[in-house]
Amino acid sequence: MHFTQAEDFTGQSGGGRWVTRYSYPNRIPFRVWETPVPRIADRYTDCAVYIYQSRRDAELGVHQGGSGFIVMVPFENNPVVCHPYIVTNQHVVIAAGDPVIRLNRKDGGTECLETKADQWKQHREGDDISVLPFDIEPDNLKHSGIPLRSFVTKSLIEIEDIGIGDDTIMIGRFINHEGKQQNAPAVRFGNIAMMATEKIKTPVGLEQEGFLVETRSLPGYSGSAVLIYSPCAMNDMSVRRLGIDKASIKPLLSGRTAEEQEHFHSEMTASLAAKGPYLLGIDFCHIPRQATVRRRITGGTETTDLFVDENTGMAGVIPAWRIIEVLFREDLIEARRKAERDLAEASSGCALD
Repeated sequence: MHFTQAEDFTGQSGGGRWVTRYSYPNRIPFRVWETPVPRIADRYTDCAVYIYQSRRDAELGVHQGGSGFIVMVPFENNPVVCHPYIVTNQHVVIAAGDPVIRLNRKDGGTECLETKADQWKQHREGDDISVLPFDIEPDNLKHSGIPLRSFVTKSLIEIEDIGIGDDTIMIGRFINHEGKQQNAPAVRFGNIAMMATEKIKTPVGLEQEGFLVETRSLPGYSGSAVLIYSPCAMNDMSVRRLGIDKASIKPLLSGRTAEEQEHFHSEMTASLAAKGPYLLGIDFCHIPRQATVRRRITGGTETTDLFVDENTGMAGVIPAWRIIEVLFREDLIEARRKAERDLAEASSGCALD
């Protein structure tokens, strides 16, 4: 079929337009479908947290530490209610000692949560993952969590045909410009470069199951959430472009609490908007390349015994299903069950066996 004029086709999956390109050497015109850079829903940057070594460091916003993110695990018998967790790397927790978490407040400031190292839960097989169960009054805080249903699993990879080249976003701390008064997470865009078929050997000798993601990774992003779009869905998360806002569904919100209204709006958005994004996993390293230092001599250069680490831009990403394994440790399952019983008890006004 021959198209005579470039047009936008917003109804096609992913949006975008036909773009004319030219062959070489005869400059024969041909057309390709080009998708737009996706719009990121603002709530996804609210899942990121900053991790520091001390409360003073957190208050000052010092340029060191790591990233983390909030996830939500539903209760077994009441899936509308979820238990929040903060996820980061075990090496971030070790470096921090007793990590201090910094969250944004709705009034523009920040709130610091001081934790102890032994409150964090690790992966049984030594994966570079650490999880903190926490509970906090959400009214004054500006944060959101990635729901468990959005985690990538091995079966989801097959269902959605996730593979090499698929778009990713990484949300975390750009320590050179990270926000002093508030957390200001930066989003880096990239693509899957290698599936999680070979273990990644890090400079410290750890062999970790993980994806390789070309995402121009830098120090400071350790512990960041790495999300992926469904290649089968529209790669645009702007709720406004879909014509969905709280005003348009106001009649459906009548009689609901503020928390129920937020949950209903989130669920409606998820059902009508694009699939995903899905949590691909957690960034745990950036892969360096050792380059030989050369010395200038008369007439040219010569090699030395010195090396420098060059940043390849490749990030190692632990699969989301390994995070699930931590979230479903027996002690965390039992803690959620107890929290659910306590909630039911408080709601009914009577003690449960």
